[in-house]
Amino acid sequence: MRFATISAVLASIAVCGGAIAQQQEPPPNRVYSLHSRATGSCPALDWDIGIDDVRKTLTGLIAWGDDMEHVARVRGTFNGDSFQMTAHEVGGENRTAEVSGYLRKPDNYMISSIKGPNFSCENITIQWYKPY
Repeated sequence: MRFATISAVLASIAVCGGAIAQQQEPPPNRVYSLHSRATGSCPALDWDIGIDDVRKTLTGLIAWGDDMEHVARVRGTFNGDSFQMTAHEVGGENRTAEVSGYLRKPDNYMISSIKGPNFSCENITIQWYKPY
């Protein structure tokens, strides 16, 4: 009886431990999304970035301005945990910006910096979208 109880407890711990380890790994081909507030020379930004783990690419949109009327398409690549992207404004003044950063372990947040004409935003922490 005592052996059966100990075995059941150890099996439960193994299952729970496996579930915890699985939660730390993000799903493949996930999306990072955030509305970051304006600070200093950095405007408020809406981020919507998707990752393709097979092709090692990132694509998406970044919007800014009053009512987010300015939009840039972003595209880039990642190697390991680091990434580089270029943002090209759609219409408007046809501005470009450089986006760089890394995927932080173990919580898998995207830490981004974006630099463009007349602005610089450092260390913006973007969570990957988790459906509830």
